[in-house]
Amino acid sequence: MKYYSMSVNETQLGKLNKLYVNHLLEDKNPYLLFHAKHLETHILAYKSGKVLLQGNRIDKEIILIKKHLNLSYYEAVGSDEVGTGDVFGPVVVCAAFIDPSQIPFLESLNIRDSKQINDPTILKIGKKLAQKIKHTLLILSPLKYNELSKKSINLNKMKALLHNQAIIKTLSKVNKSVPVILDQFCQPNLYFNYLSSETLVYRKINFYTKAESIHISVAVASIIARYAFLIKLDEYSKKIKMTLKKGASTLVDDQLKELIQEGKLSNLPEIAKMNFKNVTKLLEF
Repeated sequence: MKYYSMSVNETQLGKLNKLYVNHLLEDKNPYLLFHAKHLETHILAYKSGKVLLQGNRIDKEIILIKKHLNLSYYEAVGSDEVGTGDVFGPVVVCAAFIDPSQIPFLESLNIRDSKQINDPTILKIGKKLAQKIKHTLLILSPLKYNELSKKSINLNKMKALLHNQAIIKTLSKVNKSVPVILDQFCQPNLYFNYLSSETLVYRKINFYTKAESIHISVAVASIIARYAFLIKLDEYSKKIKMTLKKGASTLVDDQLKELIQEGKLSNLPEIAKMNFKNVTKLLEF
């Protein structure tokens, strides 16, 4: 059984619903918009925009869907970031260049948004992507993050500075003009305001929410960034002799308390983003 998933926007989801209207199966899953079967392939379209294909011969269905949605791939640089919602670990930005000749390789790895892929798979395919794809990876350590934060530089400005640098460096490796797609985290005018003091600013950017559904380069960038984040988090875990939790949940709160109880408060700025509420509320006491 083969699997393939992709993310689409609301308009594309509506087009797929019409495409498979005569092939629908009954499915009571409340999260599904529809479940269809066509040419021995199951198509599960979720209301969230995720589309999952299941079957032994899904290649023809992938081609059919992409043709119907006019998803012809083209050369582009995609840029994305990870680590911004994690107390522990760095902020990582990656910009990646993809050309159409690489699409079969990427589809063989079932490339999609890194948030939809578990960590063991990220570690497996992230290394392959980093070795084969032209990209720029920038890692903002917790120490540097905390230093910038103390200077009243907010997270969105940090991200804008990193993306701008990553995009410029990646384009220099490509050495030609190609579309640049950025997963939008703020309004474009704010993005460029954050860069007002920079000498070199790349401005020909296409901003999209859920940009991984617009071009596969963004999904590739997110996976490479996530891969680097996991590697760094593992390094910090070994340094502190504790497997650090991801995210900013109550599990992270418990771990922060444990670190303080073990007398490791002085190590926190090296592994944690000190302006997160998880940290500040604990240090108030």
